[in-house]
Amino acid sequence: MISRRLCLFAFMGLLAVLGCAKFELKAESGFAMPWNGFLEQAGSGKTDLLDRSNFRAYFIPTAGYEFFQEHLIEVSIIHFSVNSSLEATGTESLITYESMFRQDVLSVTYGYVLPVLDRFSLQLGVQGRLLFKQIDLTGSEQYSRKMTDFGFGPAADIKLKMNDQVFVALEVATGLGKGNGFINFYAGLHFEGPFYYVRAGSRYWSLTNSFDGDRLFLSFVSLGAQFCAYF
Repeated sequence: MISRRLCLFAFMGLLAVLGCAKFELKAESGFAMPWNGFLEQAGSGKTDLLDRSNFRAYFIPTAGYEFFQEHLIEVSIIHFSVNSSLEATGTESLITYESMFRQDVLSVTYGYVLPVLDRFSLQLGVQGRLLFKQIDLTGSEQYSRKMTDFGFGPAADIKLKMNDQVFVALEVATGLGKGNGFINFYAGLHFEGPFYYVRAGSRYWSLTNSFDGDRLFLSFVSLGAQFCAYF
């Protein structure tokens, strides 16, 4: 009997919270350009991982809830992979090899929406990222590694009002984990609607890893658009 009452109270509380919440669906899509990437193995030099001219399409779906117009929780899933054909000059001959990098990310963000200050709107919070990565080198260079990492750190979303519909938007999230770190920075124009917004701009993100004496560094510059609808 007591457990049934507790379940009933929990269900009623959930309904009350959802009654004061807005459901959010967001998607971002565009093209990502590899900017820098190398693998530094213990006792050897750097091995390039990315061909800078290798543009890749990306798509990021996000779902979230906004409670009481102050609290926002978002969950996004990111899949990204890039293959590159690379060359390097060795001591005796030309080295040719293939590089494959794949990353899957589950990201959870909590944000607290502060009261509007004149022309500024500010949202502060934290972001956690669970990252699944895979690196494979074939050909003259041989290397294979799979990693599962977790990073956690602060996140912010800033809007500067130009008029009632147009804002300058800045997003930044950064975090650290065991032997890894990430940074994600976005800048663009934000167009506000009655139940939606659209953003267009560029995004820069990078990640690092240290494991067993090896060091991985990757960074990308992306150009795309973001659409968000509230229900």
